[in-house]
This record gives sequence, structure tokens and C-alpha cells, in this order.
Amino acid sequence: MPPRTYLLPGIGCDHRLFERLTLDGLDVVMLDWPDFPKGCTLAGIARAMHAQVDTTRPHVLVGVSMGGMVAQELALLTRPERVVLISSWTGPQEWPPFVRLNARLRPLWTINRFSLWATWPFKRMLGRRDRAIDRLLYHMAVEQTAAKIRRGVGAILAWPGSRWTGPIARIHGDRDLVIPLRFPVDHRIAGGTHIMVITRAAEVSRALRTILVPDPAR
Repeated sequence: MPPRTYLLPGIGCDHRLFERLTLDGLDVVMLDWPDFPKGCTLAGIARAMHAQVDTTRPHVLVGVSMGGMVAQELALLTRPERVVLISSWTGPQEWPPFVRLNARLRPLWTINRFSLWATWPFKRMLGRRDRAIDRLLYHMAVEQTAAKIRRGVGAILAWPGSRWTGPIARIHGDRDLVIPLRFPVDHRIAGGTHIMVITRAAEVSRALRTILVPDPAR
């Protein structure tokens, strides 16, 4: 039987990010974010989520974007069979120039309730999506709050990188403008953007099944 799979969403999202995945027959638990206190770190967020993972049984941690970064910190505590990264980084060495600039300038004050509303129509770098997905992403972001997103972004920019040395599998889109594909991956989704977990859910689901339920004939 495949191990239990824990899914960690991206920043500004909750478990609804995974609603279009088809993982029938697998033991899947979708996690939501805890509170992000001022000055929080990805390691601190992982510690707050530790109790949600049953460490007495084999498991896999799957994280999207910031969820993948937190999954690598959580893995140090729960010791999963592997970590699966979807549209995510292993550390600053994979950052593109615009992220390095933001890490230096840290314009976090620009992330507020007004800017979240005012700039949403221009957030095309996330990837093209239909109206239903756009509405869902916006509602999740509003419910997560601009303050929580601001603190999460601050934690990402302060992250020194992964210390997890266990198995990692990576699924990434070649049209991801937020985390450009500049590193080797196990499954490359042609045309996949940063939000492909919901816009290209069928392809991501197939890649996940390949990782979670390996074919013994291969």
C-alpha cells in the first residue's frame, strides 16, 4: 500500500488548491497553514505543522511553491520516505535575479489589503486561468489575508535553503514565470505555469502517481 501523502499548499492558498487533482485510491491528507506570527520562519511554520503529520507510519510530503519549501523543513522533523516539490525551490541558489533583488530590498510593506485587490488583475505571471480558478485563487488569498502573505514572503526571502538530504522528486512547468525552470527536474510539464497544480491538474496528477506508486516493471 502506498504511504500516506500529505499535501501542503502554496502561499496565500489552502487545501482547495488541490481540488482538481485526481488521486483516488491513495491515502491523501490535505493540510492548511497555521498562523504566521510576525518574524516567522519556514522552519517555525514547519514546527507548527508537525503535529498534523502521523510520524508512526510511512508518509510522503508534497508541497507546492512555499509548501515545498516548508515540506523540506518539515521533513527534518517527520522523516518521510521522500519529499515531492511542485513548482518550488530547494534554496536561494535557484532564485532568479528578480527574487534576489527583492531579497535585498525587501519591499514587504507593499503587500497589503489594498495592493492585493488593486494588483490582482495584473498577476498574469502566475499563469493563465479560467474565471472560476481566478475567483478561487483570489478568495483564498483574501481569506489568508495580506498580512499572512506578507509574513510568508518574508520567511521565504530569509530562508537559507534546504537541509533535507533524503529523497526529493520534482515536478515543474516550463512556463513558470514565478519560479523559472533553471534546474533539473523529474517531471517537466510542457506549458505548465506556477499554478499548474490546478490549471494542469490531470498532468500533475499523472506525474504524482508515477512518483507515489512506482511501476515495478520500470
